[in-house]
Amino acid sequence: MKIRIFLLITFLFSLCAHVFASDAGSRASYTRGGWAGARYIAAGQCGVVLADDVYSIYWNPAGLSELKSKKKAMSDDIFERARSGNIHSITEKELLNFSKPASEMNVVNVGISGAMLDVDRNALFAGCAFGLFNGVIGFGAYSISSLSIPSYDDSGNPAGKTNYSGSIGYISYGIGLGAAAVGVSVKGLYERIDKHSYAGAALDAGSQIFLLPFLKLGFAVYDLGAGLKPLNDDGGNLENKYDLGYPSFRINAAAVSDVGFTLSFGLMKRLEQSKYFFTFGVQYDVKRFLSIYAGMCDSEFSAGLGIRAFNCEISYAFVFDSINGGANNIVSASIFF
Repeated sequence: MKIRIFLLITFLFSLCAHVFASDAGSRASYTRGGWAGARYIAAGQCGVVLADDVYSIYWNPAGLSELKSKKKAMSDDIFERARSGNIHSITEKELLNFSKPASEMNVVNVGISGAMLDVDRNALFAGCAFGLFNGVIGFGAYSISSLSIPSYDDSGNPAGKTNYSGSIGYISYGIGLGAAAVGVSVKGLYERIDKHSYAGAALDAGSQIFLLPFLKLGFAVYDLGAGLKPLNDDGGNLENKYDLGYPSFRINAAAVSDVGFTLSFGLMKRLEQSKYFFTFGVQYDVKRFLSIYAGMCDSEFSAGLGIRAFNCEISYAFVFDSINGGANNIVSASIFF
């Protein structure tokens, strides 16, 4: 039944993609860059299905619910240490958490991710997530900027340089429903192009489903109802209207093995374009504290590694920019309480 529902959703969005595709650009396209969370960028931008921490705010809000599963896994580790006789390593705080049901456990995850991108672009994401009722709520902010961009007049002659920036504010919530999880994000949008400013809003929604203990599916649709309204008309040069954008969606599947390998793959569709973008990623957990990643999103190769210690995780990703032939470098850090 779960597979049928998932395939039906996929078919409907594919049909919409065919109807609305026009290969045009879209307003608020800066929301689609994928420059948040080095772990997911390194694994071929398959965060829709892999996301299980604070960066789920960006990739798939349904993944926020996985934070409670992580907390439960920590309790299972306490049980194993007690069973093996290693009771001296168990703290009083850990014992208090162990005695609580998973739904009542206090969960907090804080993360920050910075990207130095090719052609003088920079991106930054910061967020926090914590348990609320039976789910997890998250608050996040994302910003991307490009300075000193060459500009040209209507005749194609150089007209100096200009600056660009785009920002997003998130309020997200994810909740687990047995083997499935669903989530939604409300986004506030702000964009500035030289002296012109725009503001708007949008909605993201997603789901993650464990079809089998080793097989997981993820689906997310982004920028529903997205649009930006000019905040200044600059003497009447800008149209004073709400300029709607196009949604996009991603579908990913992940297979997890008992020997530390995770394979993920999927596709991304921007509804204003006829092209599909394919993604592939692999994660190998070398040790409990070390993982390596590699992937491909469209024609862009990526790789990276992650280090975990004392409830902290630091990740690095390298992405080859196929358009400009340059390199994108992303570093992320998060802490789990």
